[in-house]
Parts: sequence; C-alpha cells; structure tokens
Amino acid sequence: MDPGESLRAAVLAVQQAIEAAGERERARIEAALPKHRPSALNLAHYLALRKLDIRHLQLELAALGLSSLGRSEGHVRDALLRLSSWLSAERLPPAGDSLDRSKGEARLHANTRALFGPRPADRHVYIMVTAPDAAEIGEPWADAILQAGADLLRINGAHESPAEWARMVASFKARAAALGKPGRVFVDLPGPKLRTESRELEDAVLHFPRHKDRAGRTLQPTALQLVAEYREGAEIPVPPHWLPRLAPRDVVSITDAGGRRRSLVVRGRSERGAAAECDRSLYITAGLALAWRRGDALLEEGRVGALPRQPRELKLDAGDGFVLNQGGKSEDAVPALALEEPAVLAALRPGERVILDDGRLVAVIEAARADGLLCRVQRALKSPTRLRSGKGVCFPDSALSLGAIGPHDEAALAFALEHADGVAASFVHSAHDVAVIGARLDAAARPGFGLILKLETRAAMRNLPEILFEALKHDPVGLMIARGDLAVEMSFERLAEMQEELLWFGEACHLPVIWATEVLDTVAHTGVPTRAEVTDAAMSMRAECVMLNKGPHLPAAVRMLADIIRKMEKHQFKKRSLYRPLELARAT
Repeated sequence: MDPGESLRAAVLAVQQAIEAAGERERARIEAALPKHRPSALNLAHYLALRKLDIRHLQLELAALGLSSLGRSEGHVRDALLRLSSWLSAERLPPAGDSLDRSKGEARLHANTRALFGPRPADRHVYIMVTAPDAAEIGEPWADAILQAGADLLRINGAHESPAEWARMVASFKARAAALGKPGRVFVDLPGPKLRTESRELEDAVLHFPRHKDRAGRTLQPTALQLVAEYREGAEIPVPPHWLPRLAPRDVVSITDAGGRRRSLVVRGRSERGAAAECDRSLYITAGLALAWRRGDALLEEGRVGALPRQPRELKLDAGDGFVLNQGGKSEDAVPALALEEPAVLAALRPGERVILDDGRLVAVIEAARADGLLCRVQRALKSPTRLRSGKGVCFPDSALSLGAIGPHDEAALAFALEHADGVAASFVHSAHDVAVIGARLDAAARPGFGLILKLETRAAMRNLPEILFEALKHDPVGLMIARGDLAVEMSFERLAEMQEELLWFGEACHLPVIWATEVLDTVAHTGVPTRAEVTDAAMSMRAECVMLNKGPHLPAAVRMLADIIRKMEKHQFKKRSLYRPLELARAT
C-alpha cells in the first residue's frame, strides 16, 4: 500500500472510532443544554480519541508538515476531516466540520465570559483572589487588589459567617464598580470534607501572630478585640467593667504566656467591646495579669478572663500508631482521633491509606480493633508533626459515598444566591453530586448564576467523563483544578500529569478552567517569588482563570501574575505556540 494511502487509512480509522463514540453517547449528548450539545459531541469525540494510542501516527503526520492532532481538543472531528481531505489521492480541498477551530475557541471564550464577566482589558486570562478575614477587607484592600489586576473574588464558605461575607462582597463590589470592573464574586461551598477531632482537652493558648516580611519587620499591627466574654477568633476577655470606659490610645499591658511584655493599644469601640492593636505577636492564657494605663497613669489592674479548654494537639512521627474511631478514645495508651461519620468508618479496610492535614501525615490502616481502626504513620512532614483538631482527612484508596450538599453548605448556598454571582462546589465526586447542586441552582431561578466544579479527589478523576457530561446540562459552568487536595489524593508526581489532562478536557467541552492552589504563594506571603513559582505562574496562563490565595502581599502577587500573563499571552494560547518577533533573534 502507498505510504500516503496507509496514512489516510489510519486517519480514517480514527475518524470512524470517534463517529461511533458520538453515536454511542447520543443520549448524554442530547441531555445537554441545546447551546452545549456541540460541546458534548466534541467531548465524546475527544474521549474516543484519547482511548487510542496514536503517537506513531502523530509523528508521521508531523513529518509531512500536517496537523498531528496534538492541538485538536476543541474541534476533534474537524481536524480529522481536514486531514482526510489533504491525504486523499485527489487532494480535495479541506472539508471540515461545522465545529472548526475558530468556532471551538469562540465557544470557549463565550462560556468564559458568561461565567466570569467581560474579559479584562489587557489580557484574556482572569485573576481570582481569595478573600482574607473580613476584618482585613475594606476599601483600601479592595482598591489595592483591583488596581493590581484582580478580576474576581472568592469567599471560602468554610470560614466566618454570612454577616462577614456580606461586608466582603459590599466592599469588593463597590470598589470594582467605582473602577469600572465587573467584580464578580464566587462563594466556595464547604463540601463534604472529612475532619478528625481530638477529644482530649487542655487549657487554651490563644496565639495572635504579627504580619511580618522576610526580614522580620512588622508590616501591620495585629488587630484584636477586648471583650467581656470570649467567643471565638481574635478576642481577649478583660474585666467587663473596663469596656465602657476604655478610650482611644489607652494601653492595656500584659506579660504573655511566653514571658514577653506586650502593649495592647485601644483604637476605638467595637460591636462587643473595644478594638485594639498590638505590634508584636503574643500568646494568651486565662488569668494573665493586665494593667490598664492612660498616659502615665495606672487606672486599674485585672486579669485575662476565662477561656474555653481546647482539644489537645497530637504529635506523631513515622512508625507511631493512633486509633481512628467515632468516640475519639482508645482502650490503651495509643492516641485516638474521632471521625463522626460512622458510614465512612464502616467502609474503611486494612491496607488503605489515611492522609491527614493536607498530606503532612500519611498513615495506613493496620487492623480493625474493638475500639476502632489502628493506623500506623508511614510518612511525616516533620519529626514529629503536630496534628491539631479539626484538620482534614481523606481516604484515597477507599470506596466512599458522600453527600454533595451537607448542613454546612446550606448557609453558604443561601448567601451566595442572594449576594454573589456563583458558587464553587467542593469535593465533587460524581455526576450525581453535580446533578444535586445543579438542581438546587435551577430551583433558585437565577439566570446567569455560575457553577464551578472543584476537581480535587481521586473519585472525580475516575468519574470525570460523567461529571463533564452532567456539567453541560448547566450554564454558566466552569472547572477548577484544585491542586492542593488533588495532589494529596493522587500524589504530587501524578498531579503534574493530571493538571495537564484537566486542561485538555476543559477545552474539549469548551468550559473555562481555573488553575488554583499556591500560585505565587511565596510572593503573597513575603513579597518575593521563588524561581519555581514564576515558572508555575507562566504555565498557569493556559487556563482561563488563575486563582491566588490570601496573604499580606497579595496585591504584589496579583500585579506580578498579571504581568506574567500579559507577556506569556504573546507567546502561547492553550497548547499552541505563537511566534512573535523575538529580541534575541533580532540581535543576531
């Protein structure tokens, strides 16, 4: 057979495979929204293509200067039809599909704008930032990040309250409107993340850290509240009768639990007492002596009020054992952790992994005992590693069934539907999870309200095709590569491969992708990047949106990311290199 004919036969075989897949998936394609059906068909074609090993065919096509199908994610059938035309004996003019490259890209851009709003003026890629604590958000903060280049705000629904979220949204949207930006806001639903609890209690120690740079210089004082009775967060209980009389510039002196002298400067009234600041870090326990001064005059002495007892930290190292059960107690001296999910505990088996605190501790279930599951630590980040109560736990080897919307999600969902522009569904495991959340959003009847699916579990990767077909029943919708939890569940080595595959599948169904977790994280916290972070940020621009986490230097991180994206967009779109003139070449 003529080499050209052999090559054409190989292309036709691939074409027949994807056509057959389109017919097999006809029901799921027709179930998509009418506007998404071409994308659902292309997804079916891409899935069929990626079931084949066409590497040798790609090399042969590239040797002839033809498309090697390596950039065909958004228009699979069109790419194959055009190749068949070029390889035919009659050298027919290219006969492509109705969904060609330009239309595939147009669909992706339209879906991106529907979810995130009008594109930024100077780039295609959007920048999303994670909101810090509500106490830190105000007009100056919002102005700083928006002027640096932020486009979207993410609120973590696992922390703080609807009242605090409302203040965040109001500040961000007001300043975005003043600066002529859409300023869309998305709320993360906490999702069914499992957490372990330590049931042994000890006296509380409250730590109030200072914000400092890499040289140890204080960037801003630590804000705290002086209150009559401690509830939560950055609060110090003082004698209640002080509160009505505390005045701005009064000083409450204390020797903290570490024996260091600290001064709390009163700045004004607050909802529950008095707002104060300290320019140093401090550790507080109940009963510490206080001295209230106004100028040089000592007005009164007192003591720190009662603090609730807190769960005891565990210290674990490689080789250590612990018991995982519902009650958080063991029958011997082995430390115990409580997991209040009896159905999950019943599904766990010896030999399966237990990953704690975002991978800082990795253990294996050794045996089932009368008092629970005996686990043995295989790897610890430090020697020993401290494990605080309430840290996340995952079981990547176990077959678990978790609900898509739990009690913790309801408040965040209700708030988002009233105040925000969309929600991000955390820990999506299956198409059923997407359907449950999608049905809730459909019932709310808010046209244009966005849904972001956070892909961060081994189950999500296993069920990805079904999740994507279900996603195409909703609009607007996008995907997030939540690399933190995904790395824990899949391993860091596998993450490098998975983040690439998720970008490809997002393009195949023309849905925008958010590249998230620790992008320029060192910059956000210290103001100075690492070399690896800069490379990661340059790679991130192949997504439609890049998300930054919070930090005292967040505006600097946003500004640097926007600059990197602007530069890289001149060189690359998705996987396609763009050849603009290079100064290196001109200088030769």
